[in-house]
Amino acid sequence: MRMTLGPRETIAQESITGRLLIDLGINDPDYLPTIMGEVATQEAPVLSLLDMKGLKTKGLNYTTNANFDNGRFTTVSSSHVQYRIAQNDYRKEHFRANVNGLTFISDANPTKPGLQGQPFYIFLDSNVIGGKDIILLADGKTQLWVDNERGGEEKAGGVFMFKVKIIGAEDDIYVDPNIMQDGFECQLVGALHEQDFSEFGNERYSMGTFGDAYLSLFRLKYSWSGTAAAMDKNRKIDGRKVVVGNDKNNWSFLRYADEEMLKWAARFSNWQLLEGKSTVNRDTKKIKLTDERNKEILAGDGIMNCGDGPIEYPQGSGWTKKWLETFMTDINSYVNYDETGEKSVAVLLPSRSYVEFNILMGSLGVTKDVNIVGEGGQKIQNNTYLGYNLAGVTLYVHEYKSLTARPGLPLNDGTKSNDYDGLVIPMGKTASGDPGIQLIQLRPMVRGKLAGLDQGGNICSSVDGSSEHLLVQNGVVSQNKVFKIYRPYMNSLL
Repeated sequence: MRMTLGPRETIAQESITGRLLIDLGINDPDYLPTIMGEVATQEAPVLSLLDMKGLKTKGLNYTTNANFDNGRFTTVSSSHVQYRIAQNDYRKEHFRANVNGLTFISDANPTKPGLQGQPFYIFLDSNVIGGKDIILLADGKTQLWVDNERGGEEKAGGVFMFKVKIIGAEDDIYVDPNIMQDGFECQLVGALHEQDFSEFGNERYSMGTFGDAYLSLFRLKYSWSGTAAAMDKNRKIDGRKVVVGNDKNNWSFLRYADEEMLKWAARFSNWQLLEGKSTVNRDTKKIKLTDERNKEILAGDGIMNCGDGPIEYPQGSGWTKKWLETFMTDINSYVNYDETGEKSVAVLLPSRSYVEFNILMGSLGVTKDVNIVGEGGQKIQNNTYLGYNLAGVTLYVHEYKSLTARPGLPLNDGTKSNDYDGLVIPMGKTASGDPGIQLIQLRPMVRGKLAGLDQGGNICSSVDGSSEHLLVQNGVVSQNKVFKIYRPYMNSLL
């Protein structure tokens, strides 16, 4: 296998500067996933899948302003892109505990707030709800009315206090305290004003907000001496010899080294886009990571760490029908349609979990006679599929080697904790219609040879040896809620 990576120029008598890379970046940097070819399919399944579905920016560069892509992206610097987050009109608010740990206060009826129409106070995380608005609680039945003109009053700890009454004609109704716990959802659903001489109304404008995506940068290389290159060219290398692709007559260690560099580039890119953590403080915008020379190391959040991070689902007994039913029910509301009308998620599993999942799906009867491959005594029953469609959601299930190979804690049943890790990523649009996940770049992948004396001609070093360098920048904008499957291990360690 040999991948074409564009021009391979000898860089001599010139350093690669930030300005050079930015200038190169205006060409068309959005082809990174594609040029990694077959390597990306094996080493970078997320990178490959997003590329296949076209979830990457097109034409984004360091000159991009607010007019690009209908005002969705603005380039702040060569490593910082700001993106518009459209407001979801059907937003949810949440109960939040005040500084005293209380989510509501009802002096008249501490255990039965709202009984006999008495007002009480609740604490929420925003002031979107206004005076005389109706709040629907998470049980889907209880409705509260805001008993003032101004809505919520901001209190210490960033919470807002609302004076409310329960809506209903019965004297014995009250609010169950269990549905007003910290973090529980509620929603603005309507408003009720007096019939005559009402004075005030609430104003709301869904302007949305902006998020910050920071791009990560890394580089790889391989090098050789002049003597090694001559031996490699003359095919006189002893020891390990490498066949590249199907070219049985072309034995070359340097070509193998080149493929290895690309493999690690794909692996590193996939890791950063999926699980990388930002080094930029969200509030101060300052970079927190520096090297020993006090140079700043910039990195952006990967898909699993954008926003509030993943929703975590424990899987104590592996893949079972009951667990799958519960999981699919829970994630369904977070999965939206993509531009083709499909609701889908990428499911990345380590080897053990991948095998167990496929065994479960086979046992559920999801395959019929069409899974028989071959004729006569050569028939094979094939129960391995690229994906499954359950309850209108397509699961694209991939065996992700990185999860299998990562460090894990030994468990008392002979397995390891990482054998059960799983990452689930919805691929559809946001509720406002924007792509939920997009790869972003401002610079193309750049590579070049630093020529030594062994190359002859224009050189940049007197050393009898040269090196090939690869520089990659990547980033991702992710607004979809993602999920992490894991096995609780605290009581199962050896």
